[in-house]
Amino acid sequence: MNKINFPGRIEFDNILRNRVQAYLKDNNIKETGTKLLQFKGLFCFLASIAIYIPLVFYTENILVGLILTFLLIQTQILLAFNVMHDAGHGSFSSKKWLNELGAYSMEFLGASNALWKQKHNSLHHTYTNIDGKDDDLDIGSLMRLSPEQELKPWHRFQHYYAPFLYGFLSLYMLFYSDFKKMVTKKIGETPLRDYSKKDLSVFLLCKAAYITYALVLPMFFHNPLVVIGYFLFAHFIFGLTLSIVFQLAHTVKETSFPTANEKGQMPYSWAEHQLHTTSNFAPNNPLVTFYCGGLNYQVEHHLFHKISHAHYPKISKIIQETCKEYNKPYNVTPSFWSALKSHFGFLKMMGKS
Repeated sequence: MNKINFPGRIEFDNILRNRVQAYLKDNNIKETGTKLLQFKGLFCFLASIAIYIPLVFYTENILVGLILTFLLIQTQILLAFNVMHDAGHGSFSSKKWLNELGAYSMEFLGASNALWKQKHNSLHHTYTNIDGKDDDLDIGSLMRLSPEQELKPWHRFQHYYAPFLYGFLSLYMLFYSDFKKMVTKKIGETPLRDYSKKDLSVFLLCKAAYITYALVLPMFFHNPLVVIGYFLFAHFIFGLTLSIVFQLAHTVKETSFPTANEKGQMPYSWAEHQLHTTSNFAPNNPLVTFYCGGLNYQVEHHLFHKISHAHYPKISKIIQETCKEYNKPYNVTPSFWSALKSHFGFLKMMGKS
């Protein structure tokens, strides 16, 4: 794909940024996460260890094992949404070392924060919903997530089989896609940048460590087939949850997929582009916000990813008012279920035309 450019900032972009910065300054609020958020992250990490120990070393009953596995994966989902995601953007803490430590929780979950930062921070956040650039849209030919992608006969059924594929996302990353990126030195069509031998060593070491604690060690205490069953069960829940939450932000009926002209120029400024391609869901549901780590405030996150999600409910009011004043879109679905319905409606629509 040719180089893509966004038009320069317009008045709306500058006014919005100035208003949000003024709010934070006037209320003496740091952009980074609060002490409460950092306590939440520590609690989730310790809870994960506290569940892992009895699950591996003491549990004999299969039903109890499944329950503990479910609880373990929930603590790890909370870590991914509340710690890793903010830390990867440098917004979890004002301390650089704490952000780095939080970002490395991705390795604790079996993935690679170095790959994630380029895939998510650089590509997804810059080229949101642009086919060939936003790697989140690339699921091969199995699914069609953009009008720019080729329609295949089986896509007419994708709204039925999507949850099954989503459930294998984390396994796909763990055993295939991360290694593919390393071997090809590309994320989609974009070359990996600044990936050193040290990064490769850390990548391989962390993958081995994850396989050891998640699969090998438990097999010393339990039937290997039971361990594999727990492992697949955990990853299916993990992959399905991650996929659904991220899909509800961009691949719904409310969002669009702008394309560049023949010169590679996009129709909107970068900030406008984020508004057209991103949607919030369930913004008034504190339980969803707590669980998703503010990822239900995706408009705020895409416009201000250096600001911790702890502040999104407050700055959302400023963004909504500014969008209304300048006649810009502000996409939102009122509940999780309405967003889910919109996503699967979008999949059905993409399977037809």
